[in-house]
Amino acid sequence: MARIIECIPNFSEGKNQKVIDEISRAASSVEGASLINVNVDPAYNRCVHTIIGEPEAVLEATFRACKAAVKNIDMNYHKGEHPRIGAIDASPIVPVEDVTLEECVEFAKLLGQRIANELDVPVYLYEKAAQCPQRIKLQNIRHPEYEGLLELIDKPEWKPDFGNPKMHPTAGAMPLGVRGPLIAFNITLNTPDVHIAKKIAQSFREAKGGYTDARAIGVYIPGKNVCQVSCMINYKVVPLYRIIEMVRSEARRYGLSIIGTEVCGMIPREALMDCCEYYMQLENFDRRKQVLEELL
Repeated sequence: MARIIECIPNFSEGKNQKVIDEISRAASSVEGASLINVNVDPAYNRCVHTIIGEPEAVLEATFRACKAAVKNIDMNYHKGEHPRIGAIDASPIVPVEDVTLEECVEFAKLLGQRIANELDVPVYLYEKAAQCPQRIKLQNIRHPEYEGLLELIDKPEWKPDFGNPKMHPTAGAMPLGVRGPLIAFNITLNTPDVHIAKKIAQSFREAKGGYTDARAIGVYIPGKNVCQVSCMINYKVVPLYRIIEMVRSEARRYGLSIIGTEVCGMIPREALMDCCEYYMQLENFDRRKQVLEELL
C-alpha cells in the first residue's frame, strides 16, 4: 500500500499571478508529488496550494514552493484581509493513507528545520506538532500578525521552534503544523458590517466553546462590500450543512441572510454528499449503491 500525505501551504500572495505561477511550478517539479489544487483569493491576498503524494516527495515539493515564495514575496508591502505572519503562512501536513499523525509530526520537524536552515525563515510548530501547549492553536501563534511579530519575536516566549529569533527581512516567519482533514470554506453575508460576521463566527468556533475542530473568523471583503464567515471545519465532527444553518440562523437575528458559499481548495466527496442528502431531504438513499461514480 502506498504511503500518502498531503501538505497545504498557504502563501501571502493572491494578486500577482506571475508569483503564484512560479510557486506552482516549484510545487509541481518533484516526481512522486502532485499539485492537485491552487486556490487564489485576491481579497484575502493569499493562495493555497494542495500537494499530495509520497512523504519524501511532498516534503521536497513543499520546500521548493516555500523557496519560491521567499524569493518573490515581500511582507513589508503585503496587505490582506486574512491573518498572517509571513510569506509562507499556515502549512498543515495531513496523513492520507498508511501514515500516522505521529509520523507526520516527524515530517514537519524535518521540513521546519530545513526551511529555517536553508531559507533563514523562523518556523513555529502548531497543532499536533506543537512543542508546547500554548502553540497548539494556530491563532495563538498568528494573532500578532506579521507587523506585531516583528516586535515580539526576540522575546523568550516567542522563540521559534526552528531558526533564529529574528524575522526574515522580507518573508517573516512560518507556522507549520500537523492535523487531520479539515475543510476550508467561506459563507458570504449580505452586510459590510464585519462586527456582525465576527459575532457569528464566535457562536460556533471551538475557541469560544463551540464545535470541536471548528475555526472561524469574520472578514470584510472590500471588493464586494460584503463580509464572510471564513471557516475551517472537521466534517467528521460536524457536517458542513449544520454550520451553514447555524450561520443562517444567527444572521437572521440581525436581519441578514446568506448570499453564497465557497470552498477553498479541496473537499471530500463525502462532505458534499452529506449536504446533498440533507438539503434534498433524501429518503432511503444509499450513496454506495446509487451514486454512479461509486460504482464505476
